[in-house]
Amino acid sequence: MKRNRRQSTIINNFFTLASIIIITITLVVYIKYIQEKPRLDDEIVYTKKEKVIPLECEDKTSKSKLFNQKLLNKSLQALNKGYYKLDGGYIESLNSKSIIEEFISLLEIDNYFIKAIKVNPKENIRKFLTINYEIIENDKDKKINLKKENKFKAGTIRTSFRANAIEIFTFSKDFKFYDKNEIQSIIDCTIKVYKNHAKKYK
Repeated sequence: MKRNRRQSTIINNFFTLASIIIITITLVVYIKYIQEKPRLDDEIVYTKKEKVIPLECEDKTSKSKLFNQKLLNKSLQALNKGYYKLDGGYIESLNSKSIIEEFISLLEIDNYFIKAIKVNPKENIRKFLTINYEIIENDKDKKINLKKENKFKAGTIRTSFRANAIEIFTFSKDFKFYDKNEIQSIIDCTIKVYKNHAKKYK
């Protein structure tokens, strides 16, 4: 009787151990291969940015480039509060007579930017968004400049938005004539395009 009981106990222990092993293997397989994992689509919901739709003021001469979406979003907050500085300059034509400085002053262009931003820049600030712009005069007599489209423009306004010397966003657009209204409309477009790219993540 004792011998039979001992054999019965051994058999029971064997089956118990086997059951534990089978259950463990089943759980491991289920967790590793069968359990539903978070879909990639679910993660994209929080990281995918909205599609940027071009504005009406943009045309075939417009060029924009985004370098850092996160910094762009933060820089817009700084801009709206007046934490920005304007830094402008000219790039004059070398081979043809330059008239760009006589045509429009940097102070006038600064005022166009302030008007487009609708907030005056604050003074005595340590951290700020730098809006660096260049009025590039078209060099019509330059021999290398053989493209037909370049002969029918007066110049280009190129703007770079920077935070702590890090370039965030750039926008450029040609102007056809030495017309201050056209210059003002391009600067207004520049700010609108910059804001249009400052999309929040979904």
